[in-house]
Amino acid sequence: MSLVVFVLMAALTAMAIAYPLLKPGVAAQPEARVSDAQIDRAVQRLRGARKRSAGPACPTCGAPYQPGDRFCVRCGQALPRQEAAPTPVLERVCPSCGAALRPDDLFCARCGHHLSAPGGDGGLEEVQS
Repeated sequence: MSLVVFVLMAALTAMAIAYPLLKPGVAAQPEARVSDAQIDRAVQRLRGARKRSAGPACPTCGAPYQPGDRFCVRCGQALPRQEAAPTPVLERVCPSCGAALRPDDLFCARCGHHLSAPGGDGGLEEVQS
């Protein structure tokens, strides 16, 4: 008798486990709470915010540019001259073109002049404001 009860219990347990898995009409993925249109609007809003905060833009094509650039990288038009930012108290400058240098630069970013190792004399000038 106990064998029959065991078999019945095992069959009921197997059915209880298998029934939800075999039940038709169950969605495989949960329903989306945010629509694609809402996502697209959010992406466009973020892209617009990025463009507005990117800094100055080319007056011809609207591409952003970095301070100190003379020509637009997208359309090639000359960019408006900007006021020079205040120079720090001690700033390294290129002996060839006078461009500001970072302490670890080995070449000038503006003219490509080879500089000596940082910290060495190498003909670099110190500018005081």
